[in-house]
Amino acid sequence: MKRVGSSACSLITPAMVILCIAVPKMGAQSIDKGMSVNLNAKVDALFAEWNKPDSPGCAVGISKNGTLLYEKGYGMASLEWGIPITPAAVFPAASISKQFTAMGIMLLAQRGKLSLDDDVQKYIPEWTDHGSRITIRHLLTHTSGLRDVFMLQGLAPPHEDGENPNDALLKLLLRARGLNFAPGAQFQYNNGGYNLLGSIVKRISGQSLRAFAEVNIFKPLGMAHTHFHDDPGMIVPNRVTGYHRDASGLHLASENGGIVGNAGLQTTIGDLLRWEQNFSDAQVGDRALLAAMQTPVIPTGWSDTSSYGFGLDIAKYRGLRTVAHGGGDRGISSYVVRYPDQGFAVAILCNLDNLPAGRLTESIADIYLAGTLAPRTQNAVATKPTQVSLSTAQLSSKVGLYFDPVSPSVGRIFLRGGKLVASEGTENEEGVELSPVSETRFIVSGTPIVADFLPAAPGRPQEVRVTGIGPKSVVSRQIAASFALSDEQAGALQAVYTSVEVEGTYTVSVRDSHLVIQIPGKSDLVLQPILSDIFAAPVLGVVKFLRDSTGFVTGFTANSTGARDLRFDRAKR
Repeated sequence: MKRVGSSACSLITPAMVILCIAVPKMGAQSIDKGMSVNLNAKVDALFAEWNKPDSPGCAVGISKNGTLLYEKGYGMASLEWGIPITPAAVFPAASISKQFTAMGIMLLAQRGKLSLDDDVQKYIPEWTDHGSRITIRHLLTHTSGLRDVFMLQGLAPPHEDGENPNDALLKLLLRARGLNFAPGAQFQYNNGGYNLLGSIVKRISGQSLRAFAEVNIFKPLGMAHTHFHDDPGMIVPNRVTGYHRDASGLHLASENGGIVGNAGLQTTIGDLLRWEQNFSDAQVGDRALLAAMQTPVIPTGWSDTSSYGFGLDIAKYRGLRTVAHGGGDRGISSYVVRYPDQGFAVAILCNLDNLPAGRLTESIADIYLAGTLAPRTQNAVATKPTQVSLSTAQLSSKVGLYFDPVSPSVGRIFLRGGKLVASEGTENEEGVELSPVSETRFIVSGTPIVADFLPAAPGRPQEVRVTGIGPKSVVSRQIAASFALSDEQAGALQAVYTSVEVEGTYTVSVRDSHLVIQIPGKSDLVLQPILSDIFAAPVLGVVKFLRDSTGFVTGFTANSTGARDLRFDRAKR
């Protein structure tokens, strides 16, 4: 048996981790060989559809009490070169990075270099007044209210050649003049906050996040194949190629360009299992520090529904406590989970972005912890529904752009591969699959999310009501009727607009019979009319044009999940 924390241990397979069941003391006892072979074969079956010479895939690692139970690679690390995935393969881990950034901050706090309740401005002196005091704790727990920096980046002019991409993101956050909500009042997942934490580590320690983590986290834990990839030109042995699949097939997926803190970690499944064991062995950080990281923080005024600590999601699966985090980006799907009461951990790293890494870890737990997991009796609709088969016509009747005037927000429901898919915003590329359990009720498998479609009625368009997505029990959206924009209405909106926050100039004009927003150096954003002066657009979400008392258009606001009331002012009358 290989011990995950042992220096003699060889690498554990990236991408997926399988755990063992029902052996009281794994370190001192061996597993029944027949049982082990049987369990491993069941894990292999989970990955069979990707374990092919023409498919990307995953690396999987499973451990119990620090002892490696199983590791294997499935599919190809490089389709171009015909290189298979092995347990030694190095993968980008996307948002799994956040817990390591959080550990860096916690170590600095432990050493008296900062306090979690310090104002961000104490360490970023150029930080401007955002309307409310934002602390390091707010950044750690996704309760800062900061706008989504990557949405702002999508609207901003390209940064200067040679500029550090993390510095460019910091400048965008420094220019922000508003917040999505008061700090501490809500939970909203925010990548920019964790990128900012990486900058704070650098400011306080005098080292890059990569160098600090190497000395203080990775080396002490023997994570010899892990680093923060802040240099896009760095050569990384055994690194996989990422792939994205769309309707036309597989495509190469680009790197993140050196952005770290919220992402940027590159690692192996073996190294991730070493990290998971640290929460029991406490080689890096003490017990109090590790406990704080795993304690959910409840936003002000919320009921006890938050599950997020510091870079970690604390939940339950079939009655067992879990501490986990996933990661996803173009060409990346990853998940690492620990069942602390069972000493069981699974790590899955994949180089295909639509691969359900999180769901696969649950399937592995079903195999190895079968005798410990609670029966699937609670929330049966979400966990094991009886699905029905609907015709193409029945599915197509749900397709369209849906508008919520309260948020305000938009979402699109579309067909892909004969299945119904829902996405935030106006696009029909990314999204989650909706599985029918009746003609009007759909679920997101493995989650408590339920979508109920209400047919159109006199005076009311078709509506979808979504439950199970958080403290707001119901989100209701109406299908957006087609609103015809007259030439006169379009003419009143055509002008040049500017934004203080993203320092950009935007031209609203008519092109190919569509009203569009032109962004220098970027693709036009087509405005889809919903109501008079209200449109939907990619990136921006809901666009609302503003008028003065005479009816003259003075500007517009953009309202999306990542940025609320982002203002653009008309340059001149």
